[in-house]
Amino acid sequence: MNEPPKLWGSRHRPIMLALLAIIAIVSYNNLAATAVLPDIGGDLGRINLLPWVITIELLTAAVAVLGSGPMVDSVGVRKTFRFAAVAFMITSVVVAAAPSMPALIVARAAQGVFAGGVLTAATAGIGVALPTELRPRAFAAISTVWGLMGVAGPAVAAALVAVANWRAIFVVNIPVTAVALWIGWNVLPDSQSTAADTFIGNHRVGKIRIDGVGLVLVAVITAAVLSLTASAPWIIIVGAVTTPLGVLLYRFWARRAPEPILRLPHLSDAKYRSVHLTSMAVLAAGVGVNSLLPLYVRAVRQQSTTVAAFSVLYLTVGWTAGAWFSSRLQDRWRGETVNLLGSLIAFPAATAVALVIHLNAVLPIVYLTFVWLGVGVGTITSTGAALLQNRTALTEMGRLNGAHQFLRTISLTIGIAVVAAITFAVVDRQVGDVEAVRGLLSNDPSGVPRGLLNALSEGYAWAATAAALSAAATIPSALHLHRTRRRYAVSSA
Repeated sequence: MNEPPKLWGSRHRPIMLALLAIIAIVSYNNLAATAVLPDIGGDLGRINLLPWVITIELLTAAVAVLGSGPMVDSVGVRKTFRFAAVAFMITSVVVAAAPSMPALIVARAAQGVFAGGVLTAATAGIGVALPTELRPRAFAAISTVWGLMGVAGPAVAAALVAVANWRAIFVVNIPVTAVALWIGWNVLPDSQSTAADTFIGNHRVGKIRIDGVGLVLVAVITAAVLSLTASAPWIIIVGAVTTPLGVLLYRFWARRAPEPILRLPHLSDAKYRSVHLTSMAVLAAGVGVNSLLPLYVRAVRQQSTTVAAFSVLYLTVGWTAGAWFSSRLQDRWRGETVNLLGSLIAFPAATAVALVIHLNAVLPIVYLTFVWLGVGVGTITSTGAALLQNRTALTEMGRLNGAHQFLRTISLTIGIAVVAAITFAVVDRQVGDVEAVRGLLSNDPSGVPRGLLNALSEGYAWAATAAALSAAATIPSALHLHRTRRRYAVSSA
């Protein structure tokens, strides 16, 4: 009898180390950047643009994962990772040198393109290199890296800000990425097939075919959706017109293109749809409300830079615990059942987050609710990723992962944008000057308008309420997934 495969056995250990190193790049970059948002705002000003430091990187990463999916299916995880990681190192230097807030946002947009490629290589690598029974454990291991970086990322960021400034956190990307390249250069999987008779539809697998028209349309749709959270009425109007028009144009194109960048079945097929929706709703809620927590802690609660930087830790700790919890449960329960359990954790947790912020509860209580919310996020997202991979063929693993990562990234980008839009809209309505928040981030807050603290606190509380409504949306989609759990056979690929 063959011995059951082991995640850290001699066969899979090198691949897992490489994949975890890749995730370390992305997780550090995201967590450290979020942790030092108050310092960036205090240095460069333009507080109204501050959320774009995070959202623009996520926006371009979301589009990039779509272009990376066909590359993974064509040339393999290995070559995709090599190219994306080297380019990511270069753009990190550009980000660190940005002289102004607009320049920083442009540089972060470029960085996001290659972060998306790195992320796609990692998630597709799990589906390509590991058997079905090991995938939940692999996603739990990835969430552990997020958890470890949740501790290390803010710690490194706080230390670097103390001895240098916020720019140093992006310089650290270079050695971190170099280590990941050294580990994964030769061990990651190559192309799934280069045989002349291997096709997807009417096209050879081994040849790169990236749908440029579809990629542009998706980018336009994504930007249009994000513009709906803007403060300027004319931008909202443009977004409201462009979004449905772009969707119609893409549907028309995708039905006729030989290899569309986003295959409509990967988005709307019944066996994928509810998994997508549940993950999207919980990420918009959890990551959205967590994105401005450092700003809230630093400005409203008047805590130090170090305390504010570490505030991103708590959601990540819960996320990691939820991922491991769900991976163990999937040994006994179907993934659909575990996914439903995650939704029943996430909604009351998000409600508790909003409540404690409205009540101005002591910070330890606030942090505990974020841990609780993180458990729900980790349970849903880890289980959902494994479910999707178990329902698709290896030859489409890159495209399906690209589609799912795109939807996940778009949802958390919108979540961050909505939380920021609500928070700063309340500040602008009550104080009339969002830029005044910069005074709260400085060492000399004299001249700060009266009532600014209350306005910022109230704005963030209502933003957290909106996040709780997003978490509520996980329940109907998870229920649908659970009711149809026996309809789709889990692949044994």
